Amino acid sequence: MKIGYARVSSRWYQAELQISALKSEGCDRIWKDTTRDGMLSTSGLEDFIGQLAPGTTVIATRLSAVARSLPDLLYFLESVTQKGAKFRSLAEPWCDTSVRSPSELLQILRGAVEFDVELKALDAATIEDSPSAVGITVGRPNKLSEGERIKAISLLRIGKSAAEVGRLLGVSRSTISRLKTSLRD
Repeated sequence: MKIGYARVSSRWYQAELQISALKSEGCDRIWKDTTRDGMLSTSGLEDFIGQLAPGTTVIATRLSAVARSLPDLLYFLESVTQKGAKFRSLAEPWCDTSVRSPSELLQILRGAVEFDVELKALDAATIEDSPSAVGITVGRPNKLSEGERIKAISLLRIGKSAAEVGRLLGVSRSTISRLKTSLRD
């Protein structure tokens, strides 16, 4: 027995195209699952899985009609194979448990899910470990402390030249000139 699986949502609105493709594959029945806010209805999925029997082949037009992420796909395929059913995607011929061993395919997907989780953890760690995350600025240190900057700005406002203020504070004229231009901004 062949059962077609079609998902209907605002993003995957071509239910008619899915149903037409599944009928042309000779599906005896077609299950339409609806989504709300991009999430699959877990009760609808459980009802679908509950109707599967050993020897049944589940056919979907594409993997994105079955799952929104690798973990969702893995859960779906594990649920189907635990019932003794086969799965085939029309758009992704590599995902066919009647040709390839279901345990082999599931093992590959588990590895892909672990890899995806590790990449996300690495990205999160990279962001958390960045110098700016802990208040460290990257680049050359400031030549003037905050107090010296305030003093330099005060001296510039009363008419002292950048060279005079620089000599007084022990920094170059260009360092003070940069302060001067930041005052204009």
